Amino acid sequence: MSLINSLLEGLDANDRERTVGLIKTNIAADLENVAAGAGPARQVDVGTRSRARRSGSTSGR
Repeated sequence: MSLINSLLEGLDANDRERTVGLIKTNIAADLENVAAGAGPARQVDVGTRSRARRSGSTSGR
């Protein structure tokens, strides 16, 4: 089963048609943006990445 089919499973005909239309519209917009030279949208929040911490002694301060 494809990803799209799994997303549409359980939807009635109207919801399925609307969802497929939204997916097609978003794909078309992304392709147009890439053709115009734009890079893919960057996700800002990508998990729970922690900052690097300094370890060792703090002497000299």
